[in-house]
Amino acid sequence: MQASTQGGRSGTGGLTTAAYEHLRQAAETYREVLVVRLCGEVGLRPPEIGRLSPDDFERRATGNGTHHLLAVSAADGDGIARHAYVPPTVRSAVRRYVNEHDIAADERLIDVTPRRIQMIVSEVADRAAEMVGDEDLRTVSSRDLCRYYARQLVHEEGIDPRVVLEVGPWEGLESLSQHLDPVDTDAVLDALERSAVAGPGQGWDHPELGRALDTVDLAVVVVDPDGQVEYANDGFAALTGHARDEVTGRDRAGLYAGDPGTIDDAAGPARVQLRRSSGDPVPAHRFAARIPSKHGVSGGEVVVFAEATGTTPDAGRDQAAPGRLSTAIEVLGETTEALSAASNRTEVVSAVCERVAAADPYAFTWIGSATRDGSVVSSAWNGIDESTAERLAAVAADARGGGSGLDDDLRVTEVDRSEALQAAVEEAETVPTAIACVPLTYGDTTHGVLGIGTTAEGGIGTEERELLASLGWQVGQALTHIERRNLLLADSVLELEFQTQSEAAFFVAASRQLGASFDLQGLVPGENQSLLYFVLVRDTTPDEVVSLADDADSIESARLIRDYGESHLVEFVVAGEEPATTLTELGGQVTEFTVEDGIHAVTAEFTTETDVRAVFNGFQSTFSDSNLASKQEVERPVQTTEGFRRSLEDDLTDKQQSVLRAAYLAGYFEWPRGSTAEELADSIGVSSPTLHNHLRKAQQKVLTAFFENIDA
Repeated sequence: MQASTQGGRSGTGGLTTAAYEHLRQAAETYREVLVVRLCGEVGLRPPEIGRLSPDDFERRATGNGTHHLLAVSAADGDGIARHAYVPPTVRSAVRRYVNEHDIAADERLIDVTPRRIQMIVSEVADRAAEMVGDEDLRTVSSRDLCRYYARQLVHEEGIDPRVVLEVGPWEGLESLSQHLDPVDTDAVLDALERSAVAGPGQGWDHPELGRALDTVDLAVVVVDPDGQVEYANDGFAALTGHARDEVTGRDRAGLYAGDPGTIDDAAGPARVQLRRSSGDPVPAHRFAARIPSKHGVSGGEVVVFAEATGTTPDAGRDQAAPGRLSTAIEVLGETTEALSAASNRTEVVSAVCERVAAADPYAFTWIGSATRDGSVVSSAWNGIDESTAERLAAVAADARGGGSGLDDDLRVTEVDRSEALQAAVEEAETVPTAIACVPLTYGDTTHGVLGIGTTAEGGIGTEERELLASLGWQVGQALTHIERRNLLLADSVLELEFQTQSEAAFFVAASRQLGASFDLQGLVPGENQSLLYFVLVRDTTPDEVVSLADDADSIESARLIRDYGESHLVEFVVAGEEPATTLTELGGQVTEFTVEDGIHAVTAEFTTETDVRAVFNGFQSTFSDSNLASKQEVERPVQTTEGFRRSLEDDLTDKQQSVLRAAYLAGYFEWPRGSTAEELADSIGVSSPTLHNHLRKAQQKVLTAFFENIDA
């Protein structure tokens, strides 16, 4: 598990991009926003900000557009120290600030002392630390913001350090280098590969190609015009056992076992025998393309090898014709476009069947859906009739292990030349040579199987299967999103309550070990498919819970949000298997869970068409000691906009309504803010603390009403 807080600094001590964004969000006044941005995005120091006036901004036009520069005056007032580069968004923010505060062209933009500017940064940093619970942010200074500026330009944007030195406040390269990350070997090689130094890609039009070939899984070699191996990637080393330096610089004939005879790598796909380091042959398929010549000189060839599984003639099935792969790629693109326009399951399955069946060499398609009794029925088809589709669904189900077979096998399988297949298609106009069975899966949810009949010889190759598997994932994702949307809009839902005592669940183990109880307050999606659990903890201390979470595989981080005395609100970032997470991945919306005495009860809502058996099987496969405690269909109450507004009007006091409406109309909630809290307080005629008190209470009531209405 990671540390319980996400630090605001990188491993080298520099401010992270996320931490900088937290600082910008914590700025409450327009002046604070400008100070932070002038330091972090223009590289100005506090004394330079204090001398800044609207007249100092300049505009320069080039063939690519208009740029904004800032003439930074020297400390002694004698001339210009340098010209800083100003991003367009920062320039727009300055213009708005100047207009709103009626600042003359020769007046100071931020008319305070450098010390006050440092204090503004410190105040924003304290506020950001409280906002996100990151104590590292409290130490951020204007110097850290300038350092962030340098690191962004050099490390993220790849700008020449000499240019950064020219626009920044540093005295020389040595001064600038103190703000940058140290250079390791990987950084050196990456920089040299981008230059004209000899290496993979040197002399090619796109050096990035060399780096791509270096990491691709397939075996790749580059042969020069004289037949010498100029480059071999890690994929070739993995396939043959030869270290890269064992083959580079040698004749390409040494790559092959036996007598290779006359080799013309660019003549087209061919089956070959590569030589393993042990001397044994490695059956492989070879694909090659010539590197375009320059100035009449041949550029050599790029040769790709894919291992051939087996040595019998049928093993050649793994070799897909290039045209077949192109067709599969086109089908994937066209189907993805069609899925984006589909609004329900019927439109999804119809679009998929139509697009795939229209492409050569695919003869027909059908989609089978798993039923409650474990069988498969055809829900859509194209290129065949309904009776043939039903027979093919049965053949596909049997080929996948009996029944639906969809929970156990998520690979693209193939049925070919079997008696069952021949019997299933005996009445069809087109008899396929093979059928691909593609699972429609997204996350832990499998919606069915896509059957694709092909008339091409040679079966379905490995690369084509991978593309079809990607198609299945796309369809599964579309169906999952439609189900979740329908769940949100449905008048009635299927409510399922599960109970588990499995200690594979963190909260079950914590309840038994600490004697604690847990009550879910809400779930929020996080980054990288994680979920944020906000949980009320009782009968233990938050330190004990957080400490126990540090050792849990499923918990990425945990932190105390609020101490209520007898209970504590704790945030858990969950990245692994937990009951609520599992039900969410199975298409449910978790509404509550409680954990007491080592028993975890969790309730989730599903659409009324949900296959309960499939959900239970998916849940029990992770938490074996579990049961379905209840199942019921419930009506959702209808909440009108007018009813929601009236409930708020009844809850808010007159003063809270007045302050909230004034803040809304004055642009206080916009970004950047149209009015500051101080300006709003002056307009209303109250003190700033009083304004904040009314605003916070009103916002809390609005948000409570909104989120409780969603969860109801």
